[in-house]
Amino acid sequence: MGKKTITILGSTGSIGTNTVDVIKENKNYFSVYGLTTKNNINLLLKQSNDLKPKFVVIQNKDKYKDLKNNLFGKRIKILVGDEGILELTNNKVSFVVAAIVGLAGLKPTYNSIKNCKRLCLANKECLVSAGHFFMKEIKKHNCELLPIDSEHNAIFQLCNSNSLNGSIESITLTASGGPFRNSTLYQLKNATLNKALKHPNWKMGNKITIDSATMMNKAFEIIEAYYLFGLKINQINVIVHPESNIHSMVNFVDGSTTALLSDHDMRIPIFYSLFWPLRKHYKIKRMNLTKINKFTFTNLNKFLKTAIDLAFLVLKEGNSKPLILNASNEVAVNYFLQKKIKFLDILNTVKYVLKSTKNYKLKSINDVYFFDKKIRSITEEFICNNKWKS
Repeated sequence: MGKKTITILGSTGSIGTNTVDVIKENKNYFSVYGLTTKNNINLLLKQSNDLKPKFVVIQNKDKYKDLKNNLFGKRIKILVGDEGILELTNNKVSFVVAAIVGLAGLKPTYNSIKNCKRLCLANKECLVSAGHFFMKEIKKHNCELLPIDSEHNAIFQLCNSNSLNGSIESITLTASGGPFRNSTLYQLKNATLNKALKHPNWKMGNKITIDSATMMNKAFEIIEAYYLFGLKINQINVIVHPESNIHSMVNFVDGSTTALLSDHDMRIPIFYSLFWPLRKHYKIKRMNLTKINKFTFTNLNKFLKTAIDLAFLVLKEGNSKPLILNASNEVAVNYFLQKKIKFLDILNTVKYVLKSTKNYKLKSINDVYFFDKKIRSITEEFICNNKWKS
């Protein structure tokens, strides 16, 4: 068998760099077609030297000349801007790893479905904002969809399928609870950016780390699971498991439950997704059960349960509500990262925008982009007018 061609959308981010590590250790199996970054030229150059891609894309057009000068003499074609990423995804490859954060990842990921055999999905917003259209496109082109998120990857492994059958009663998504899982309301009101960015178990990008702190990341995972596995809303459960050794559980109709355990290292689900349906030896840290003193399970912090409640609410209401949840949250998180609003203002903003905004009917993927832009504008206006009450 020849090498699998692979493109990594967002190769310099957290998931992207982990994917690069996996490929570097398994160069006999993969030929890198394309790598993309928004701004990180230095890391992209290092990755290009290691993996020898045919194409690289720099989204920030201002950095094109710098990249070109550094790649001079190498047989690597440079593409630029959002158009460059779309051009890259127009070419057929075996696998695409979709790791661009935010709704910015939707268009190239959606575009790549018809041109790849397997899509390894790490971008949550594709399913949260456009789940119906996204899954329809996957089925239309018979594209293999494997989730990279550790929770959904665990469910996929436990079911050995991306659709559940009648023997499965429900699933349980585990949550670390983030840095504030035991915090009081007073502590949450005064939570600083530095504390919010200190996740107890995982090393991730800033945006997803804040989403983990507010539990919005788990809210998105509920919506993802709904679309990925064809679930009913009442088949999805969430429980806090601070150790993050169990990544998810599947509950069967006969009363038994299966759980997937592994070290909290994102390279494990990435490796699985790239080699599925085979299981190959991977030299990576194993769990030492004798050193694990306990498996703890607790309920959600009642002061952070808002995000989870909103996830179920938007799934019930449907249409544009999941999109509104995502767009308003993305804007609010960005303001918090700039220290312009407080921690709890993120959730207060999302709640206000969801409550005050009409539920638009989405008729096409283009509607997703149109209304996403509209919601972002509404959210910006709300924040700038200081309408919330912390």
